Amino acid sequence: MRVKLYSLISFLNSYITGLIVPVLSLLLMEKGATLSSISIVIGIFSFTVIVLELPTGIMADIIGRKKTFVLSLVLSLVFTIVILFGNGLLILCIGVFIYGLNRAVSSGSFEALFIDSYINEYGKDKLHEVTTRLSVMEALGLSAGALTGGALPEISKKYFILTGTYDLNLIVRLILTVLVAVLAVVFIKEASTNDIQERITLKQHIKNSSNVVTKSKNILCIFISVFSTGFFFSSLETYWQPHFISLMPDNSAMFILGVMAFLYLAAAMSGNIISSKMLSKYNPKKTYLVLRIILAIILIITALQTNMITFILFYSLIYLVFGMANIPESVILNSEIPNSARASILSVNSLVLQIGMLLGSFANSIIINYYSIPNLWIIAAVIIFISVIVIYKKLLSEQTKESALHLN
Repeated sequence: MRVKLYSLISFLNSYITGLIVPVLSLLLMEKGATLSSISIVIGIFSFTVIVLELPTGIMADIIGRKKTFVLSLVLSLVFTIVILFGNGLLILCIGVFIYGLNRAVSSGSFEALFIDSYINEYGKDKLHEVTTRLSVMEALGLSAGALTGGALPEISKKYFILTGTYDLNLIVRLILTVLVAVLAVVFIKEASTNDIQERITLKQHIKNSSNVVTKSKNILCIFISVFSTGFFFSSLETYWQPHFISLMPDNSAMFILGVMAFLYLAAAMSGNIISSKMLSKYNPKKTYLVLRIILAIILIITALQTNMITFILFYSLIYLVFGMANIPESVILNSEIPNSARASILSVNSLVLQIGMLLGSFANSIIINYYSIPNLWIIAAVIIFISVIVIYKKLLSEQTKESALHLN
């Protein structure tokens, strides 16, 4: 019963995020941003997460993951209200700062709560099942939310002419966030291991978590790879909407943005499911490396597309392969993390992602003045290739050591 309830909360929380996925850049532009300043606004988001990611992850491990998750929902409400009623670049920066605070606080808290609960009930051997369930619920919620988010502007234009084109997306997001907050407060319970564990000092907790990271080459390899993912997403998610509109034969068919977002998020979910089945037959580390190479190749092919239909096809393939790579990445990472430090280290993982996004955002804000959007994506693909080259030997050497120990 608890697994189903947590799955529902995960789905709804992702659905809320999905509501603004297909229109985020356009929403920011309607509220006062320009094409060149979008990267700066997104950069503020990434910077906020970077500064607060680790402290909030430690907070989740020490004061409780449920309290941390509920706090993140409150911050989500504040962000939505600020963007809904605000206008101008300064207000956008304030709103995005709050959104970054929300993401930093939420990162790792609910995920760690779910994973620990699942491990306590089914054991660590079922780790790939819970990571798949989390990824599928997230992708399903995002894709359903994106499909809705793409349709809401059309409804707003027709029936709510006094509001902004994308305000209805924010209003629905506001209502559902309140619902998730109520579900979290009433039904989420901390795992018993967290209730009885001995409380340690902040200094000792940081020391313990640091030891886990520095002594595991597997974790360090995943962090390097995740950094390249952040750089890649900073260019992909920021500029896909303006680029896609330039390929559309009819700019009035804005609902296609929602369909597009639904397709690529559904592709990510399908990738999660396919990968979960693959891991029962193939080595997670080798599978992960191969999928990352394929991801970079497809990103380059996507950048070269000039037709809307083929662009949709290859863009969706990016997320299919990314979804497939996400499961072995999560298995490799979580298998190395002790329960007591899970939220902290998952927050560090998210922190590395945001650092990649921040650096990518600022780099893109400069590069876009001289090169096209497809060129940004080719550069991102090169970064992914480089990360694979860097971690290849280290990740597989750890695999060889683990195999030797198993045989002994």
